[in-house]
Amino acid sequence: MVILLAAVVLVFFVLFNSGFFGGKDERIKISCVGDSLTYGSGVLKTRDTDAYPAQLQIKMGTDHLVSNFGLRNATASASGDLPYVESEEYQQSLKSKPDIVVLMLGTNDTKTYNWNASDYEAGLRELVESYQQLDTKPTVYLMRSPYCYSLDGSDVAEYDIQPAVVSDELGGIVDKVAVETGVEVIDLYQLTEGQDELYTDGIHFNAKGYELIADEVYSNLK
Repeated sequence: MVILLAAVVLVFFVLFNSGFFGGKDERIKISCVGDSLTYGSGVLKTRDTDAYPAQLQIKMGTDHLVSNFGLRNATASASGDLPYVESEEYQQSLKSKPDIVVLMLGTNDTKTYNWNASDYEAGLRELVESYQQLDTKPTVYLMRSPYCYSLDGSDVAEYDIQPAVVSDELGGIVDKVAVETGVEVIDLYQLTEGQDELYTDGIHFNAKGYELIADEVYSNLK
């Protein structure tokens, strides 16, 4: 009986905070923007619970709303094969009235047929500034793409991604854009480097890998 009452109170609290009863939605809104590493590739069957934004929601609690605007294969660069700025997910993220934006794009930019350092830098800066210019004036965090590796030990990993570019040039550009736009960097590369057991294909994570990312994001946001 006590457990049931506690559950009812919790549901009421969540609905009240969300504006269900006609009031203002008081929850702090966190918009997670990115590619398949945000979307939850690697745990597709359980992404609603195991993708890092879903796990972050649990950690942040009911006074926060964490939304997943990940788009598989997306690039920061406007010249990439799937520019995030041209997507519906991007438009939805702009309309989400975020208080916080966690932005991670870059892994797909390093594909052999996509990589252009100057285009990546320009695209990343444009994205950061587009969120900074929203009426809600959200705090933006840039996440450096995590470590990745090829399954056969070659220079090119799955999906034509270049691990050497991820480990070197990509990080430098993220740091540069962060300084120029005044945002903080969450370094997932250092966090995940060498932890091959957390991966499903050298690029994407299993549930434990996404939990590690959620923990890191949580520690930076709280």
